[in-house]
Amino acid sequence: MKKIALLLCAIVMFGCSDDEEKAGTEVPDPEISKMLFSEFCKSDGIGVSDVTKEEEFRYEDAWLTGYTYTQEISIADLTEIISHSLTIQYGNNRSSVTFTDEIGTERKYTLNEEGYATQCEYASLDQKRQYTFSYRHCFTYLTQVNEKIMPREGSSDAVVAHTLSLQYDKGDLISTISPSLPYESSTGYGKLQTNYEAGEDINYYRLPCMLVADTYPLSFHREALFAGMLGKPTQHLTIASYPEKTSDTYTERTEYTYSFDKNKKPVSLKVSTKYGNGKSISYLNRTISITIE
Repeated sequence: MKKIALLLCAIVMFGCSDDEEKAGTEVPDPEISKMLFSEFCKSDGIGVSDVTKEEEFRYEDAWLTGYTYTQEISIADLTEIISHSLTIQYGNNRSSVTFTDEIGTERKYTLNEEGYATQCEYASLDQKRQYTFSYRHCFTYLTQVNEKIMPREGSSDAVVAHTLSLQYDKGDLISTISPSLPYESSTGYGKLQTNYEAGEDINYYRLPCMLVADTYPLSFHREALFAGMLGKPTQHLTIASYPEKTSDTYTERTEYTYSFDKNKKPVSLKVSTKYGNGKSISYLNRTISITIE
């Protein structure tokens, strides 16, 4: 029996050795009670509104307990505030958690022993979706998100499936392959590979790359990503992303620049995207304020 146990141990150690070499160093969990992201979008034309966006995550003992998204829209002297929040309820022994919004849309996640989601049942008023999440065996980095969109009751439509794949090197995200709607077609999805570059700043506060959080179908699980329920964070903060396929007539590159306080806590993020069409270059710039308590 001891020989069998030793053999199994050796197999596990050998199977993880390559991943250990690529995983980087362990980053300790910081104590966080709140994360707040705020962005002001100035209008660039007459009749177009200014918009202030705020996204707040609240935590207790490293578990997400509250989420609120607020938009303040201003046109001339008129201001309207739109707010959306989630009710978050954990199951017995935190083996599951359910997110419910104000219109009744539910996302119920099944959690493993590490607190990472393995599957999700999504139910809105008129649609059901099923998700499964896969992780690298030894170090639980999220490697795949599978989505199934179920046909409406009584419909003869087939199940629609999408997959997002993520690849890492030494604990840093280096690429994603996501569903992409081709320019030449209004139906059917192709695939888009996006490459990522990591910087030198350690990701102490476990911030996901904003582009990854908005990548379909992971965009349906943004709150779960910031809750730390979808695997380990990257070792370093992401500093750039760009699509794998470009051409002489189209180029795109996004750079992410963080500012820090004296304690190396991120306080702002500048997102700058450069587009080229072979004749001219244009830029899209965003600045996001970050408050971490």
